[in-house]
Amino acid sequence: MTDPRTLPNDRFGYGVYSLVAHASPEQVRLVAEVREAVGQARAVIPAHVTIRGTFYGIDGLDRMRGLLRRTAASLEPARVEFGPGGWELLSEGGGRHACALPCVTSPELRSLHEAFDAVIRPNSHDAYGGAYRAHLTLCQDCTRDQARQALELIARQDFGAGFAFDSVELVGRVGPAFGGGWTVIESFPLAPS
Repeated sequence: MTDPRTLPNDRFGYGVYSLVAHASPEQVRLVAEVREAVGQARAVIPAHVTIRGTFYGIDGLDRMRGLLRRTAASLEPARVEFGPGGWELLSEGGGRHACALPCVTSPELRSLHEAFDAVIRPNSHDAYGGAYRAHLTLCQDCTRDQARQALELIARQDFGAGFAFDSVELVGRVGPAFGGGWTVIESFPLAPS
């Protein structure tokens, strides 16, 4: 089984890709502050909700960008609503933990996911698989103490009830999950004609 955390960069310069909707600038700032305070070591994408999860093994980056651009042009802007219950502490196994904020997997988010999945799936390999579940990750691959500290810090903030977005971003990780970093490859406006 392939471990997406350690995949080498492909010929386009990225180990893995993801399609995300970035949170508001204030939410991105708050999450970045918490991650820094707890010593988040794994490369993580700035605060976002994933629209189409991590994938790799694409044949052509320009071709993928074109497919995503055309798909986005036919879709409506959307909104993320944070789910009830608040932030969760999650065990990832092997002594690793994460904190995530579940989001309502609304029909509009599911529709966006399915539209992009239809063009990504035939042209790539899934890194993790599983059913689509909208969430915002606070920290990942942390110790239990780091994760608990992250939850305590974010609980002191007014994180809001969600965020609206009118674009999605194709992001790619350069290098491995530990020691690498994520970058925005292209932003695709959601703009139906």
